[in-house]
Order: sequence, then structure tokens, then C-alpha cells
Amino acid sequence: MAQNRSRLLCHGAMRPIAGLLGCVVLALAAPAAAGTYAVTILGPMDLGTVVTAATGDTIFRIDAGTGSAIVQSGSGRRVSTASARSQVQISCRPDRVGDTSCDTDKVPVRIGAIGALTGRARTLRNFTAGINGATMAGPPSGSAPLSFKLGPIGGSGSTTLSIGADFAVAGDDSGLPSGDGANSFYVDVTDNSGQHQLAGDTNNGKVRALRALAIAKMTDLNFGRIQRPTNGASTVTLSAATGARSVSGNGAGFATPAPTVAAFTVSGEGGQQVSLTVPTQFNLTGPATLSVTVNTTASATPTLSGTLGSGGTYGFSVGGAFAITNATPVGAYAGVLAVSVDYN
Repeated sequence: MAQNRSRLLCHGAMRPIAGLLGCVVLALAAPAAAGTYAVTILGPMDLGTVVTAATGDTIFRIDAGTGSAIVQSGSGRRVSTASARSQVQISCRPDRVGDTSCDTDKVPVRIGAIGALTGRARTLRNFTAGINGATMAGPPSGSAPLSFKLGPIGGSGSTTLSIGADFAVAGDDSGLPSGDGANSFYVDVTDNSGQHQLAGDTNNGKVRALRALAIAKMTDLNFGRIQRPTNGASTVTLSAATGARSVSGNGAGFATPAPTVAAFTVSGEGGQQVSLTVPTQFNLTGPATLSVTVNTTASATPTLSGTLGSGGTYGFSVGGAFAITNATPVGAYAGVLAVSVDYN
């Protein structure tokens, strides 16, 4: 048990000073027992790949309990599906034989943002903690930083926390570079006042931000004006690769209006593979219905030009073929060719 020992230091005769006796009292105390804490952040808070909004920030709320990252506001979206939360291990080791503080002392914990930002990562806010195997010794306070106390960890024991937060990612209009981005956070064990760090660690929030994808039609798919065959059947083909139109049998194509393939340009994050969805066929409707079989110049693995961190584009064309007979009703035919694109 720690013992307090005091001694009175007075030299010579005590003389009144302004009506008081002058002397010095010095209290000597043995240091209180206290465990030694260690904090280890086991991994980053990682959003993975995110498609950013064309304008404005998107806020992803990382759930400390499940690791899911749900959009709270903004029009960006997350491509990755892996857990985004971070895990933290806190341990306590007795200072000396007979030290029971790890078994009896509550553990003040503080979590907050720290450090510089890179890429499109914004500062982490609204921290939350999931308690795995420990007990919360009182309600948490604040959110950035978040403060709370754990129950005693136990002698030479450890406990694990799950950390979540609101992770905002800037949009294309921010002027910030796309690609890899990071922010930082800390987890500290403090003294009871919350003012002094006893142990701590830092780690990053991470994101791979891809520019918003867009697809623009450059020209319509136009087969021009066709003369139906006088007998039998003809096949009208418009090559996506060359733009040339051919009519089999004794049908014919007129020079005007000139036929054109459907041309599209995809824009987004440089160097990224995308998936194109192009129908294998669609209908032209008019006095009757013509079924158009599609052909395209799109490659099996379309990749935008440029590199990660810069804008890129990819262009492709769509042509088609359909059959007519001498009984096909004459008139104007039109239809809708719907294509879409997404990152792989």
C-alpha cells in the first residue's frame, strides 16, 4: 500500500511573516499503480472504389457494427462491397507484480480526425464505435472527436473495437484529383481528464475515386431510304465497322439521305475498363415491324483512354441488319436503340 510521508522543513526560529508563520511542508508519495496501455489500429477505414458525383460531395456512412457503407447524401455510389470499417485492438499490461489496475480501471478512449487530405477524400466526421468483447462504461459523448470509457480490460488482456464514420468524397466539380485518396484518424487511450494521451495509434481512411461515367450519342443509326425488292427478299446491312450499307437481292438503297451508324462516346476515369450493355436486336416500327439484328465495334473489354487520375474516353459504333420483302409495307420506320455503360 502506498504511504504518504510528510516532514516540516523550518530552519531557525519561526518568524511571523505578515502575521503568519513561515515554513514549508513537503508531501512525498509513492506513485500510484497504473497499467500500461497499447493501441493498435489493425487496418484502414477503406471505402474501396467509389464512383463520384458529377457535382457535390457524396457522404458515405460506414457502420461500425456491420462495415457497410450507405450513401447518406449525394449522388455518388460505391462499387466495392467489402467491409469498410476499421478494427482497433486495445491492451493493458500491469506495470509491476501486484498491480491490479488493468482489472479495476475504466479506460477512456478518444477517436478523431487528424492530418492532411489527399485526392478527393474529405475529413472523417461522426465517428462511431462498436464494442467487441468489452463493455461500455457510460454513454459516449461527441462525434469528432468521439469520447467514451470502456470497462476494465483485465490484466494482460485486450479488447477489439470496430470504428465507423461519415466519409465524404468530393465530386467531379471539386477540382480535386481523382484516383487514390486518403484522410487520417487516431484512436487514443487517455487519462481520466481526457487531456493526456497514455497510448494511441493512427491510420487512414482510403478511397479510390472514379469520375462519374457519362455516355453521349454522337449520331443516330439511320439506314437511309431503301427500295424494297420487286420479288423475294432482301437484307439491308449497315456495317458498324465501316459505315457501309449493302442491300442483298434486288432491293436497293438510295444515296440520300446518307446512312449513318449509331456512334457513342463514353467518358469517365482514365484507364478503367467498362461494361457496355448493347441489345442484340431491337425493333423498327412503322406500317409494320422490322426486327433489327445489331452489330457493333465495341471490344470485349472496353477501356477508357488515359490513366487513373485523369479523364478518359471510349468510342464505339453500332450498326444492324434487317430483312424486307416485296410485301413489306412502305413508309417510315423508327425505333429506340438503348445502350448503357458501367465500370467493371
